[in-house]
Amino acid sequence: MTLDELKRLIATGQLNIDISDNIIETGELTHSSGTLANYSIKHGWDIIAAVKCDETWARSNIELFQYIEAQNFDDAMLAKVLESIQTEDYHWNWFKKSSHFTSNEYEWFFLFSDNQPQGACLIYHPKCSALNQANIFYVEFLAVAPWNRDCLVRQREYKGVGSILLKAALKYSVENLGLIPGFSLHSLPQAKEYYEKLKMINIAPMDKGALLYFELPQSEANKLMGGT
Repeated sequence: MTLDELKRLIATGQLNIDISDNIIETGELTHSSGTLANYSIKHGWDIIAAVKCDETWARSNIELFQYIEAQNFDDAMLAKVLESIQTEDYHWNWFKKSSHFTSNEYEWFFLFSDNQPQGACLIYHPKCSALNQANIFYVEFLAVAPWNRDCLVRQREYKGVGSILLKAALKYSVENLGLIPGFSLHSLPQAKEYYEKLKMINIAPMDKGALLYFELPQSEANKLMGGT
């Protein structure tokens, strides 16, 4: 089956995601309007969920840029608006990632609410900690839907989606994979401040150019999971 055929089946409703399958966590998200919405985190490889991310997120980005174009901003304002948009992962293709990262060393997590993928996360394990040489996991990819990102012309719908996914992956890795609390990643430049707020530590020798290497210490990981 080709990607186009798969997309057509999903678009016509002939192929649907079973959001009730492999649920490891449920809870509530707070919408920007103040209302609450139920969410669930689906664990495991799911190529249909990956395609859903590609389809809905790409469409949202297109709609955003079409709206910006229609505003006829002057050059200075346009530059400010474009700078406020987080687009460093715009090129990520979740279908291709799902096709490639299929071995047992990888774990997939999708957060759904309103029947839409609000965020996705892929981790690799085990990864040797640079802080204490114990086994943790490495975040290969983490992203939230475009509508969950603030910019000058659009307020995010749901806050905290990325943090909820990281916390769920952390809890799963400790309870099911035998890893110690903690994780590492290489941060996109626009995400640097977010990981610093999580109190992750930058280990400069492990940087990859503009991609800074961060690791969450075990003490902070315990706090993130709700411990002391």
